[in-house]
Amino acid sequence: MLAKLDVLSQIVEGMDNPAFFHDSQFRIIFVNSAYCQHAGVEEGEALGKHYWEVFPKGSGPLPNCNLTTHLHDGKNSLDQFSIGDKEFLSNGFSAIDPDSNTPIFFHVFTDITKSINAVRALGAIENQFKVLFQLSPDAIMLLDEKSFLDCNPATLAMFGCPLSSDFLGKHPSQFSPDVQPNGISSAILANQRINEALSNGSCLFEWTHCKLDGTEFPAEVLLVSFTRDGKRILQATVRDIANRKEAERKLAQESEKLQKAFTDTIQALIKSMELRDPYTAGHQERVARIACSIAKELGWDEHQIDGLRMAGLVHDIGKIAVPAEILTKPSALSEFEEKIVREHSEHGYELLKDIEFPHPVARIVRQHHERLDGSGYPFGLRGDQILPEAKLLGIADSIEAMASHRPYRAARGLSFAIEQIKSEADKQFDGQMVAVAVKLFEGKADLEEALQSLEV
Repeated sequence: MLAKLDVLSQIVEGMDNPAFFHDSQFRIIFVNSAYCQHAGVEEGEALGKHYWEVFPKGSGPLPNCNLTTHLHDGKNSLDQFSIGDKEFLSNGFSAIDPDSNTPIFFHVFTDITKSINAVRALGAIENQFKVLFQLSPDAIMLLDEKSFLDCNPATLAMFGCPLSSDFLGKHPSQFSPDVQPNGISSAILANQRINEALSNGSCLFEWTHCKLDGTEFPAEVLLVSFTRDGKRILQATVRDIANRKEAERKLAQESEKLQKAFTDTIQALIKSMELRDPYTAGHQERVARIACSIAKELGWDEHQIDGLRMAGLVHDIGKIAVPAEILTKPSALSEFEEKIVREHSEHGYELLKDIEFPHPVARIVRQHHERLDGSGYPFGLRGDQILPEAKLLGIADSIEAMASHRPYRAARGLSFAIEQIKSEADKQFDGQMVAVAVKLFEGKADLEEALQSLEV
């Protein structure tokens, strides 16, 4: 019998897995080097002993090996056992020696520790997911292209369904109004969202849902696609955003009130100027219109244009601190009077700095007489030290001042004003802003005609 093992022993010896042969009494008749290494013995120490006395240690044979050996049924055996923190799988094979008509048994052990740990980790993740799925305050459901397949308790509560059978098996459009707020059929749009998630892997959107009793509520829906048993499935996480929508509505109302308060503040400041100097108030309104028209052509966003408009409407508010006789003087100002007038931008800043505008209105007002080349006032700022809104107000202010009547001189006309700012492009004034101003105003007969054509 041992002679018949010679060929097999050469093959088995080269195996990395522990392997051995035993007889019907479970006594070892051959072991490979891997077996000896795992058992911590020499070959001579193992031969002739019951294998459980060597490796794996135990009080008897492995259960299925024991059964197969005693039955002599020629079947294979499969056993799993642990050694310390290691897990092994024993594959047992039996055969009958034709010469001696005696059974011979072969075992090979495979270390399956990594596989077992992976299965355990996967099981832990699966259990964790089940817990999260069941306890999540958000509605979580599984669906395919046709209907809902599974859902958590939060889903039933959200949609007012006493039983899971009230929800499962139905298409998402059945828990939606006929038409979504955008006017598209819920059935059509639901299929579009499903297909989008299946194609892109996920899809986030707002949706109007219905409870079982027909009550509508706004929701935020996240669809995520994955594969299960070879089939594409979607997990939908639905969050009721009715409270958030109500908060957004109230916030919009408060924002509207705040905007009105700012507008009222601006109007009050303008009226205070009108009472003292009607000319200055009209000038500010015209400058604001000119500046905003240029800004619109430049592609500024509405928020920035709103800030520019606010600043334009009050850019000369500081002249309230200038004596009326200087503002209305019918002749050229003296050097001293000119110095007093120049202080109006700083006075305007002091008046506005403590008002919480949603824009840097006070700083814009302070800088509207600054110039790119540093020739302006009050600080002689240059280039990018000047706010874009202040640069633009400076151009609009110059156009309006030259094109309009002044107490000490007649109007010089719009054409004269345009030529003057063209000559100062990229010097005192921003070249791009000047180019847009020229495009808007060049060729117009006068400022009034130009203002009537402005869409601001």
